[in-house]
Amino acid sequence: MTAADGARKIPYAFSYRVPDEFVRLPEAGTLAGWDEALGRLMPDADEDRLAAAGLQMRRFLPLLSEGGETTVLTAMCAGTEEVDGDERLSMGLLAVSAQASDHDDQLMAAEGIYRAKEQKFFAGEREPRELDYELGKGLQGTQDMLLAVKLPGGPGVMSASLRSLTLPGGDAETPAPVIPFASLQLIVPAPRGYCAYVTIATPSVFLLDSYCMRLAHVGRTFGFDVPAGGDLA
Repeated sequence: MTAADGARKIPYAFSYRVPDEFVRLPEAGTLAGWDEALGRLMPDADEDRLAAAGLQMRRFLPLLSEGGETTVLTAMCAGTEEVDGDERLSMGLLAVSAQASDHDDQLMAAEGIYRAKEQKFFAGEREPRELDYELGKGLQGTQDMLLAVKLPGGPGVMSASLRSLTLPGGDAETPAPVIPFASLQLIVPAPRGYCAYVTIATPSVFLLDSYCMRLAHVGRTFGFDVPAGGDLA
């Protein structure tokens, strides 16, 4: 998949592959295509259930595009995975986006992103644990993990955070439901001019390792194809 023609006429050009279980979703503001996409994800659902699921998805999808100004892809996976011998529900939303940047050096941009996230995640942590994986090096606190990674497309920053998500619809008598939630993100600076974002959001926090592997899969297939003499500024 390739991105092009960003919101500021920046020639975004990058390629990647997402795991096969993800189904591409239509744009949140459209109605067409939702029955087909959700029918692939929920093959046993009736028309009413598909319509309700489509309505909910269109409400939540804009939350995934916060990482960048231009959303290239939104996709979803749903099914079951084995956890300690039991089959558990697995569901994840994936978004790929891009955002303009004034950098002209990938490594310096990645270092700046890492330091900014390190301050955001661990300012209140006494002693984050140091991590040293084949994928990269970083830190882990009570809720967050941060890695500086070296990818085929260049240096990047990968993070995983555990949070609580309050669902809409509560009132004074019945509080809105609160569910655990995991947000995983990979940021890869282009050679210059913009950064690419890959974000996975999932309520299946017990499958965090599995979704980290999915995000790493996207990162290992990431590459930039900048036109010769192209001006990304």
